[in-house]
Amino acid sequence: MLEVKIMIEAPELVNAINNLATAVSGVKTNCITENTSEPVSPSAPLTTSVPASAPPVQPVIPTNTANIPAPNIPLAQAPKYTVEQIMSAGAMLMDAGKVNELMNLLHSFGVQAVVDLKPEQLGAFATALRELGAKI
Repeated sequence: MLEVKIMIEAPELVNAINNLATAVSGVKTNCITENTSEPVSPSAPLTTSVPASAPPVQPVIPTNTANIPAPNIPLAQAPKYTVEQIMSAGAMLMDAGKVNELMNLLHSFGVQAVVDLKPEQLGAFATALRELGAKI
C-alpha cells in the first residue's frame, strides 16, 4: 500500500482533496487530523491511502471541439506577388538550369506562361517556385 502525507492549512481543502482522491481512485480515503472539529493546523498530517495497484490517472481530452470558440487572433495576410516578381524568380531558375522543372510547374497550373496565371494562383505558384529553389 502507498501512503501519501500532505500538510494542509485550509480545512475546506481537506474535503476537496478527499473527494478528488475518491473520484480518481474509486477508493475511500482515510483522513486523519489531530482534531477534526477545529481547523487543520499546518503541522497536522493528512494521510491518504491509495492502493499501489491503482491505475494511473489519464487526462480527459475533449474530442468534440465544434463548440469551442476559436481565439480572436488576427491572422497575417498572405504576401501578394506580382507577375514581375514571379517572372524574375523563374528567370533565376532558368539560369540555374531548371527549365524543365519550371515548364512542368507551369503545366501543373494549367498555363503555358507566367502571364497566363490567374491572380489567385500567384501565391501558390510563388510557393512552388521556392520549393524549386527560387528566391522570391
